[in-house]
Amino acid sequence: MPAPSESVSAERLSLALVGPVSEEVPVCSGISFKVKASCAAGSDLRGGRINLLAQEEVVATLSLIDFHDGVNETGAFMLAAPDTVGAFTWNVHFLDQEIGGVRYEDASLPIQIRTKPLQASLAVWDIPSSVLIGERFTIKVGAKSSGACQLKGAHVEVRDESGGKVGEGAFGDTPLPQTDALFWTEISLTAPSRAGTHSWRAAFVANELKLPHEAASTTFGFSTVKRPEHRLMVKVVENDVATPIANVQLGVGPYRAATDDAGAADVHVAAGRYQLDLWHAEFEFVSQEVEVSQDTAVQVELTRLPKERTPWD
Repeated sequence: MPAPSESVSAERLSLALVGPVSEEVPVCSGISFKVKASCAAGSDLRGGRINLLAQEEVVATLSLIDFHDGVNETGAFMLAAPDTVGAFTWNVHFLDQEIGGVRYEDASLPIQIRTKPLQASLAVWDIPSSVLIGERFTIKVGAKSSGACQLKGAHVEVRDESGGKVGEGAFGDTPLPQTDALFWTEISLTAPSRAGTHSWRAAFVANELKLPHEAASTTFGFSTVKRPEHRLMVKVVENDVATPIANVQLGVGPYRAATDDAGAADVHVAAGRYQLDLWHAEFEFVSQEVEVSQDTAVQVELTRLPKERTPWD
């Protein structure tokens, strides 16, 4: 009678990641990694199968395909992070199997990550530089998800310096044309009843979205002015030659204007004392005080900047 066959012990394997995997990743983001396997004998294990398990369920299977210097590697496992925030574990599992006539025992390697909310960037534009006190004005607010998620229907709130809500809006169904997933809305606001500068905040309400996002906000500034009462007529000429200068930019407190081809600009302002600033790329900057208590005419002379010399001058 033949002797009973003796059981042969299986070889042990060591599993490791080829490169590190981030311990914290945004929800739904892609995760990619390769697994390497080796044994004490440095054997060629190509063809060996490695499973990736999530909650005891096999979600991917790859084979060892590369072998060099006694180490075997798989191709890249590709998976998506969960869509909720928390801690998660996957298990890389080499199932007991025979390769090249040699039996290798089970081996496993846990991969642990934490997911974090996506981020959103917020922008405000089309803000008027100045608004009449108590008057209505509009701004545009847009947001973009770091995961390029759909943000349609998400809300934005605008709050003043005291934190009080002064306006809100909801993003439309489609992104702003010629942008990559920038969802936007137009919000109507009422200017404060006092003249001066103001800093308000637009806040993205993230808790309404299907995928977790971090809250985002940004500030924007504007000025409120009294209703114009008088006309300030500014004439700008080049000194010495008295030639009118076109396209001179004027700042009269919060009011803005530019000279026409005749070097003239009309600015309607409320009564008061202002700093009149004038600038042009080819002339020296000028700033002077002007008092307006009635319709007022002012002539200002600008000095041309020296021409830069070139090597061939």
